[in-house]
Amino acid sequence: MYKPLIIAIVVLVLLGAGAFALYKSPSPPEPVFCTQDAKLCPDESYVGRTGPKCEFAACPSGGPVSLEARIDQEASGLGIRIIPLEVLEDSRCPVDVVCVWAGTVRVLARLISGLGETRQEFKLGESVTTEAENVTLTEISPRPKAGIKIEPGEYVFRFEIAKRNAAGSGPPPPPASGGQEGIRGNVLLGPICPVERAPPNPQCADRPYQTRLAVTTVDQARVIKEFGSDAKGIFSIELPPGEYAIRSVANANILPRCGSTGPITVKTSAYTEATVYCDTGIR
Repeated sequence: MYKPLIIAIVVLVLLGAGAFALYKSPSPPEPVFCTQDAKLCPDESYVGRTGPKCEFAACPSGGPVSLEARIDQEASGLGIRIIPLEVLEDSRCPVDVVCVWAGTVRVLARLISGLGETRQEFKLGESVTTEAENVTLTEISPRPKAGIKIEPGEYVFRFEIAKRNAAGSGPPPPPASGGQEGIRGNVLLGPICPVERAPPNPQCADRPYQTRLAVTTVDQARVIKEFGSDAKGIFSIELPPGEYAIRSVANANILPRCGSTGPITVKTSAYTEATVYCDTGIR
């Protein structure tokens, strides 16, 4: 007669222990729901709130921004709006042809900045200056092929927008010390004339050359950074200490071919002077 009573007592004890444990267990934390408002960053991107305190996420760094746009499509960044309108010239060398000259691209675009709105011609690798920015047409795709016409709607233009330094546009003159190091120098194009004369003809001297170049490893197998020389052939690029080479960005079959002579050594807190020669192929 005692067995059913004992079983009933055990069941009651277990039920009581379970109820007590349920009562004492902490309730799950309330989920945090952040508001959906967003903050406009200097590069014209937006960031939302995040984390347990619903703080705004960090804005992207204020460095150069890269934009892509097509004909009649707008791209914007760092307070600049660009709308490509028309390809005025595309004389680039086809990738499947060996050319004496690399050619270029000229694009007409609407440029809207703090100075207002204007129609501006952009040329591949050359910068256009606004009141506070440098805007550069850095790349155009697709690459041309012999006998194949690129339709206007197929073009994709890449622009780089960077805030100007206090001294104005163009490559900044880097200090020789103060924790900065890299390579600076000039780019020369030659030969200009097919025959060398004695005495040399001044008109045949190597000329400053504006172009796009690439900093690579010493064996030129890996590209580290791309950069450009200005209309006077001058360039400046910041790099950590090490050994580098410089070569053309374009296809190796395209003339002129540019390259540094031997490894370029960058030392701590100093800029290394270098001259890059571009061979026209004229003999």
